[in-house]
Amino acid sequence: MELEKASARLAPRSPWQAADLGTQFYRHWAGSITRVWLLFTAVPYALLLTMAALNNSLWPLFIFWWLKPLWERPLLAFYSHALFGETLTLKALLKRWRHYALPGLAGQLTWRRLSPMRSFNACVWQLEQVKGDTASQRLKVLNSYPSNRAGMLTLLVLHLEQFMTLGLMALLYMLVPWQFNLELSDWFYDQSALQLVISGLCFYLVLCVTEPLYVACGFALYLNKRTWLEGWDLQLGLSRLGKRRQAARNVIGALLLVVLLPFTKPASAASAQPPTTGKTEQQQVIELLASPDFMPLQEKTERQWINQDDSESESLMEKIWRFLFDNLDDENAETNSTPLNIPDALLWTIFWALFIALALWLILKVANQFGLRGHSTRNRTVIPTHVAGLDIRKRNLPKNLDRAVEQALKAGDIRGALAVLMRTSLAGILARHPVPLAAGSTEQQCLRTLQEHHGDSLPIAYLQRLTQAWITTAWAHRPVSAEQVRTLTQHWQQMDRLEANHA
Repeated sequence: MELEKASARLAPRSPWQAADLGTQFYRHWAGSITRVWLLFTAVPYALLLTMAALNNSLWPLFIFWWLKPLWERPLLAFYSHALFGETLTLKALLKRWRHYALPGLAGQLTWRRLSPMRSFNACVWQLEQVKGDTASQRLKVLNSYPSNRAGMLTLLVLHLEQFMTLGLMALLYMLVPWQFNLELSDWFYDQSALQLVISGLCFYLVLCVTEPLYVACGFALYLNKRTWLEGWDLQLGLSRLGKRRQAARNVIGALLLVVLLPFTKPASAASAQPPTTGKTEQQQVIELLASPDFMPLQEKTERQWINQDDSESESLMEKIWRFLFDNLDDENAETNSTPLNIPDALLWTIFWALFIALALWLILKVANQFGLRGHSTRNRTVIPTHVAGLDIRKRNLPKNLDRAVEQALKAGDIRGALAVLMRTSLAGILARHPVPLAAGSTEQQCLRTLQEHHGDSLPIAYLQRLTQAWITTAWAHRPVSAEQVRTLTQHWQQMDRLEANHA
């Protein structure tokens, strides 16, 4: 590396300041690095997404995700050259692919694939191209204390990637016309090929932003750690100082020669000695090294557990805190770059506790979505307020069903008339035959649950005919006739008498 050609100031920074420098790398070369990403990943992802849609399987997309270290190699090659004044073209990246993509790739795609330090360690294998014991020793030195926070960077970018993908999918789903009356459960559980393609495209669009950003931040953390260990800033400072002193000496020597040449005898010219300035240069070097840029003052804050005389009376929480602060924190560390000086073990404990709690909450929500929690010890059944987006609360139902249906039919709104009839029928049937339903149940799920618990009674058979008419009108956009709607309304109003005769 020619450090003098670096387009960024190489100075010791905290890990988060270095990560912020990585974001500046991405913003500066956003257009070029996006083209690099599209060149190497657009065609493979399109093929894998097509396979996933045809086979209705997520395995092709998982393969693309697993090969992330391979797709990140060209991005790192571009950043490492662009920072030092050499902007690689797409043709040059393709031509040099074997040179920068293969070193250390096998390990990154196998046992090192799930390492949270991937963005940082990839710089060692790809840029330094060391192998074997040399690579292990090099990684041990670069990952020594203080931590470079590459693992936390991976965690942050992973969550950013997930939230952006879900947000983009939610935005697209909210733009779907309301006539489709789609439920979130239909999109996230009843997946079709079209929905798989949409979610896959959303994921790839997010990767176009997060992957170049992730590689840039990891590269910046690598540069920062080498600056701390190898004194790159000191080397650059001394080089600049030497160049300035050399230029000053040349100018002063030329001026003295011009001024003193007329008054100097030829005989004494050979014996003239230039003034020595070594002491002045040494003093300036000492002052430069003592400046805040090269010797920053650091303040260290430590937490220590106050020893108590009666240790047997400690509570469980006190013992846990003592263990975290006394045993898991690094006592031999000279500095700590955590913003609040919190032990890493405590941060990871909190993270895993929140992760487990979130996982349990999602499992319970999914179980509730599919009605798996309906067979509990408590037989109390709660009638839902909404089914398939239809409000079936009694206070929101029309008082005169005939009048509400006729008004909708006169206005030519077949769907509105069926919606009123569907809401009234669902409210009445569920009141007579309560069944356990999930919060987001669709009409079909409601009908199947009623059939499982109460068989094919007359109201449920009527609901089946009404549901078929509703789906044909609301979803398939093939409205039934007004006479069919009136017939269904009359059958519902005569349901009590018909049910009595049937019994």
